[in-house]
Amino acid sequence: MTESTAAPARAIDVEIVAAFTKDAAGGNLAGVVLDAESLGHAERQRVAAAVALSETAFVHAAGDGVFEVAFYTPNKQVPDCGHATVATFALLAQRGALQGGRATKRTIIGDRAITVEDATVFMEQPRPAIAPFAHTTSIASALGIAADAIVGEPVLADHGVRFVLIETTSDVLARAVPDQRAIEAITEPPDAIGLYVFARGERGYDATVRMFAPRYGIPEEPATGIAAGLLGGYLAHGTPSADYRFLQGALSPNPAPSELIVRVRPAATFVGGTATVLRTMTVPV
Repeated sequence: MTESTAAPARAIDVEIVAAFTKDAAGGNLAGVVLDAESLGHAERQRVAAAVALSETAFVHAAGDGVFEVAFYTPNKQVPDCGHATVATFALLAQRGALQGGRATKRTIIGDRAITVEDATVFMEQPRPAIAPFAHTTSIASALGIAADAIVGEPVLADHGVRFVLIETTSDVLARAVPDQRAIEAITEPPDAIGLYVFARGERGYDATVRMFAPRYGIPEEPATGIAAGLLGGYLAHGTPSADYRFLQGALSPNPAPSELIVRVRPAATFVGGTATVLRTMTVPV
């Protein structure tokens, strides 16, 4: 009899955390793997695919308050992720791993400051560069809305991560039926994560939002912290400081209302939210 020489599968614990919750409910689910330094790129991608959430964060404590964090969707790595950042540092704070409520998130696009105020995690983002994105007709078709329902001109917002920002009205936003293949075709050439479609001044918020990112295996998600920072920077263009509250996920087919707090300051933007640790999932790799 010949014994098998195959290495036994390892079991990885993934914490499932709801980020950007509203009144302790809703939010966007993220996976968080702590002490992930032993996992290679391929293993991380397999874990993210098995978790099957929009993003899973892989965390390594590098010392002196620095945490290296890599973010994966089910089909590829992304440079940064807002809701998975809130999920990660809320979990670390709960476990007493943050000193004085402050830390540094180290990603493939640089270091970002993290602060925790009571139960709210705030993450630093650069203020964005904004450029016209003259594709109104194709965007309207991809969203299943009339071209004249888009307010002004769409823009490409970029701070190391890109999203296309589109303004419309709340009733149109609620009725939008995205064509995922068409959205993928629109966002591929500029290497944008997705479309961030917003309506101003509804339900007591500065904007109500929906987000579509089929290139990254995300048909729609209920909270997108990176895009919220870009939108805050866009709305505050020409203004040194501004504060916003955004509601995302309330108009999705499967509603999960999520609250995002955005503080735009002269040198940077800070996006914050609360999070709830839900359960542990074990994944073989």
